Amino acid sequence: MPAFDKNFSPPAPVAEVIVTHPVSSVNSGLLPGKLDTGADLTVIPEGLISQLALKARAQIWARGFDGTFSRRPVYYVRFTIEGFELPIVRCIAAERQNVLVGRNVLNRFILTLDGKNLRFDLRPA
Repeated sequence: MPAFDKNFSPPAPVAEVIVTHPVSSVNSGLLPGKLDTGADLTVIPEGLISQLALKARAQIWARGFDGTFSRRPVYYVRFTIEGFELPIVRCIAAERQNVLVGRNVLNRFILTLDGKNLRFDLRPA
């Protein structure tokens, strides 16, 4: 079982994630992915847009954790989480260092959080 990351206060479940261009094999390498059941969509670091040469495919209004709305470009990527590959994931980008793994990814899995022991289990549904 993967462990919670104690660098967050309180500790948070963080998975190993790889973000890949939807057509080419260009990818991010391993990134930390904070599992967030309160996030509708997955959010990738803005730096990946140029690194992976991603093109915006649409725009949506998104509300941040602070409650403010902003219009954000939508990107489609291939996504690997804890070794499980997902063909296409819709995401937005924001100024951040890690990936915020939202319910559009998490709902494809059975996620068991063991907060007491700071561990989690993620497996395909």
